[in-house]
Amino acid sequence: MYSLSKNTFVLRKCFRELICFQTLVPFSTTVTQDQPPHNYVIVNYLINSFGFTKDKAISTSKLFPPTITPSNLNSVPDLLKQSGFSDTHVKNLISRRPKFLSCKDQTLKPKLTLLQELGFSGSALADLIVNNPTILLRGIDTSLIPNVSFLKSLLHSDENVVKALKKCCWLLSFDLQKIIGYNVEILRQCSIPDKQISHLLIKQPRFFTQSPDWLKNHVSQVEKFGFKRGSGSFIYAVYALSTMTKATLEAKFDMYKSYGWSESDIVSAFRKAPSFLQLSEQKLKTTMDFFVGELGYDPKDIALKPSLFFFSLDKKLKPRHEVLKILKSRGLESKCDFLSVAILSEKRFLKRCVLRYVEKAPDLQEAYMGSSIRS
Repeated sequence: MYSLSKNTFVLRKCFRELICFQTLVPFSTTVTQDQPPHNYVIVNYLINSFGFTKDKAISTSKLFPPTITPSNLNSVPDLLKQSGFSDTHVKNLISRRPKFLSCKDQTLKPKLTLLQELGFSGSALADLIVNNPTILLRGIDTSLIPNVSFLKSLLHSDENVVKALKKCCWLLSFDLQKIIGYNVEILRQCSIPDKQISHLLIKQPRFFTQSPDWLKNHVSQVEKFGFKRGSGSFIYAVYALSTMTKATLEAKFDMYKSYGWSESDIVSAFRKAPSFLQLSEQKLKTTMDFFVGELGYDPKDIALKPSLFFFSLDKKLKPRHEVLKILKSRGLESKCDFLSVAILSEKRFLKRCVLRYVEKAPDLQEAYMGSSIRS
């Protein structure tokens, strides 16, 4: 009984001492918890080198091992600068993808070399990577090399591949053989020559990254407008319609009808010049105001020559009209129709309406070429 009582007394004494110790040293068990889970040296490095906010620097510092030092993290920025990246490019890239700092040179260097050998260098290479950092995360053997090889097979030169990638930096993020390959095959089934496919791929690569069902739908629409597969304008008509929703297309038709065109006039113009439907309302208005409002042409006459809408009023149409006015005022040209003259190439226009009258109107060439007419 005495032994039990003694043991109980000892336990109670130990318990009181423990409570007393915790009261006197309340922070002893929380020091570890309150210690910052980040490396202050790395935090300061991220703030000073890449402009990180303090909060972002702290959260980013947790991505790296606690033993890492700024010298360890400098290898990637140094590699990028050696590849032509400016300090701004490096800062932008690291701020977007700080985990690049932990990448190994031997992983990144072959990818940069591939792009350099393709034709990217300096700021062009840096812009490509900064705009699409995932390029450096793609496998070089499983993704980048197959994609570049596939693009070369369609575009036939490194220069053309570079042009396409500059238009759409995200191309290398896709499985191109599956996405672009399917769409190219759809266009080939429409008897579209590879030359036209390649030309559009260089100019509008995003068009080829849509789903095959999306492309088939627009092919079907174009056929309903009367375009024949294999015709020179078929692929451009498909692209033109692909840039518009159904509501936008209907609004375009309403806009043309407001100028006195029938639906058949609009379709006829579309067949002659597919990009005609992509004209802005402002461009349509200024051109129609000039031909119909100022010159007195019937709107249907303009519908027969939709290419007129692609010419600059100030740099081409108005100067040519002034030339005809001068010729007619001097009795040198009275039967020439301006609509026919307006669509001539520059070489043919000069030969027909300017150079042939050099002796009789020596001031005509100077007037046409001068800033007084072209302003």
